[in-house]
Amino acid sequence: MDIREMAISVCCEITPQQYGDNRGVFFETYRFDRLEEISGRRIDLRQVNTSVSKRGTGRGAHFADIFQGQAKYVFANHGAIVDNAIDIRVGSPSYGNWDSSVLDDVDGDE
Repeated sequence: MDIREMAISVCCEITPQQYGDNRGVFFETYRFDRLEEISGRRIDLRQVNTSVSKRGTGRGAHFADIFQGQAKYVFANHGAIVDNAIDIRVGSPSYGNWDSSVLDDVDGDE
């Protein structure tokens, strides 16, 4: 599993190790213990959403205005997407920073 730390202290890009053979490819999409080890905090996964978009669709900006925040785990099941993260947390050491990842169904980026 390759991990790239992003410009925002609580964000990282994860590229899972893929195992391929003549049947196709297998990789872990989500694994709570590795994510906790990487992030240094427990992610209490409560909900998983799937969005299917037509080519060129923009899904907009989303944020959680709640004390404990909200973790998001984004991946491209088919095709490719550009995922942008912007730190709008007033008082955060990385306030105003942003970063971007291209996530695709080839590398299994998450």
